[in-house]
Amino acid sequence: MKKLLALLLAAVMAFAMISMVSAVEFTDAADIEVKNTEAVTVLSEMGIIGGMGDGTFQPNGTLTRAQAAKIIAYMKLGKAGAEALTADTAAFTDVPTSHWACKYVNYCAKEGIVSGVGGGKFNPNGTLTGFQFGKMVLVSIGFNAETEGLTGSNWDLNVNTLVKEESLNRGVSVNSQNMRRQDACHLALNGLFYGEEKDPYSTLAYKAFTVSRAFGGNDKEDYRRPYTTYTTETSDALWEGTELTVKASPYLIYEKAFTMGDLYKDLGNKTFPIESFQMWSNNISFNKAGATTEKFCPAEGSTTAFPLSGWGVTCEWYYDGATPTNTCVQICMRGCQIVAVKDPSIASNGTVLEEGSVTVTCQGSEYTCVSNEFTSADIGSYVLADCFSTSSWKVVTSIHGVHRAKIVTGKLESDSSAVKVGGKTYAPIYGSIASSSDLPCTAKAYIEAGGAVGDEVHVITDKNNCCYGIYQ
Repeated sequence: MKKLLALLLAAVMAFAMISMVSAVEFTDAADIEVKNTEAVTVLSEMGIIGGMGDGTFQPNGTLTRAQAAKIIAYMKLGKAGAEALTADTAAFTDVPTSHWACKYVNYCAKEGIVSGVGGGKFNPNGTLTGFQFGKMVLVSIGFNAETEGLTGSNWDLNVNTLVKEESLNRGVSVNSQNMRRQDACHLALNGLFYGEEKDPYSTLAYKAFTVSRAFGGNDKEDYRRPYTTYTTETSDALWEGTELTVKASPYLIYEKAFTMGDLYKDLGNKTFPIESFQMWSNNISFNKAGATTEKFCPAEGSTTAFPLSGWGVTCEWYYDGATPTNTCVQICMRGCQIVAVKDPSIASNGTVLEEGSVTVTCQGSEYTCVSNEFTSADIGSYVLADCFSTSSWKVVTSIHGVHRAKIVTGKLESDSSAVKVGGKTYAPIYGSIASSSDLPCTAKAYIEAGGAVGDEVHVITDKNNCCYGIYQ
């Protein structure tokens, strides 16, 4: 296959000598955060970034100055244009013409996108901060460094202000910290499609790669998560075929209650019309008849709680730049009990021939989902399961994922909503979920069910120390 061949050819090359490997093909893909998976996949398919030659991507490694120059050159010129660059002379003494990045560094220096570190040197292996790479992206999409104050004193403060004003930091932190490879991909993708709200054919993505994108519906992913389809008019130069469909990455994730004021701040202190918001879960839509801006839209300083947000509810926010639309997908977590496990079928060479499954009871019904994590020894144990719910917080059709829970054991020390065991307090999950759970999720509910303070109990908890159920 084309990708496999490219990977083999890249076996001895560094980050910037890129192989056509999508994010899921990197051996360390699990280290790529969910907010960055779309960016890493798309940029690797476009040939802008790639692996380390050994099948890894090292997403948490720091971007170097040379690698950043290569990314910008591809963003500006496209794959064919960047590869056609030559380096007959060296702009810096420490980046000779024999250096793999010389042609990219020369190009960026000529365009005023990068400068040296003094003494005629560039320091190609030096690290790069978020502000420094942010400046490079800003200049590459057309902002004048001198006019915008991106040089001289306070250049970093001006970069910080501008990337926020232009929403280039949507889903990625741009600051004084060293920029990780995976975050660089996210910022680069934002830069490639900058301006698509006004004209999708004016973006660098289209000018350099003839690539446009469309935000997809919710018929392909669990929980009605959206997807993005990238379309190119030069398929031979990019991925196989003319379209690439990938899971969209959320730009915001909340795992606790938040207010409309919090959302306003996290959206970059921006005001959006009510028509630009929608939510998949519990049959609620922001733009439905009767909805008001005051009730459903973010506002500066607003203390109004976001509908149905709280412990046990994950709110993932996705953005469609072409519409523009902000979509919230809500996922509920519940404490469930394993009642059956089917082991996977594995060949002698270790290949999984048939996936295993786990069956749990939830709200009086049994649900089965694919999983190779559990064995028959886990039957009877309590776990966490995530699902998509209706307005009554009943599971729609299935449990989509089952995860091991942390079980805390000790004497119950409280009789209120919060659960205190072993001197530590565990916050109860969102009320509507708690009231429809199989087990009591508050100390008060446990006592009302016949329990008592002082009982030796087990508490089902998660990484946020929330209580999903109490049992003896």
